Amino acid sequence: MMVELLMAITILVIALTTLVAVFSSGVVGMGQSSAKTTATLLADAQMETYRVMVYRDIGLDLSATTVAGLDSRYTTDSACANAAVGTTCTTDGADGTESEPTGLVQDSCGTIDGWYPNTDPCVPSRTVTSTSTPSSPDSHPYRVDTYVILIPAVTSGSNFQDAYKRVTVVVRDGNKLSSVLARESSDFACVTGRVPGDTTDC
Repeated sequence: MMVELLMAITILVIALTTLVAVFSSGVVGMGQSSAKTTATLLADAQMETYRVMVYRDIGLDLSATTVAGLDSRYTTDSACANAAVGTTCTTDGADGTESEPTGLVQDSCGTIDGWYPNTDPCVPSRTVTSTSTPSSPDSHPYRVDTYVILIPAVTSGSNFQDAYKRVTVVVRDGNKLSSVLARESSDFACVTGRVPGDTTDC
């Protein structure tokens, strides 16, 4: 009788241990899924901001102070490179690779960010937390890195092409910056985002 009881208890313990392991794994998986969902929402919001902006305002604050504050995680990302002109942020710096707002008549980054305070489109790297404005939807910290590359026009040969800007948004786990939770990229042509009647944007 005692042996049977011990066997029953042993089997029950094994079954409960397995159940707890499965439950714990499920909780971790749900947490990761939730973080990726939030990161995707943040990336979408950032990209949608650029889609409503005029072409000349799409760019980043590349002042010396801002560039000096960018870490290697930002500068070594594959998006921080302009293959069309052979520059990279690692070799040439962010200010030698990425693009500021363009056009003969430029709006300042302070003005542009003031128009879009929820996404700060001129800020290359910003952190979203439970205490930031706006705050993180799930209170988990995220870092939103934005890259803007100006691809020059091709005016000779058979592959004629207007200049355009490539925007890439990378959302990283704020607690583990090596973990990329979302990445989006989109190209913006001047002809589709020019101020009506203004021929100086492109």
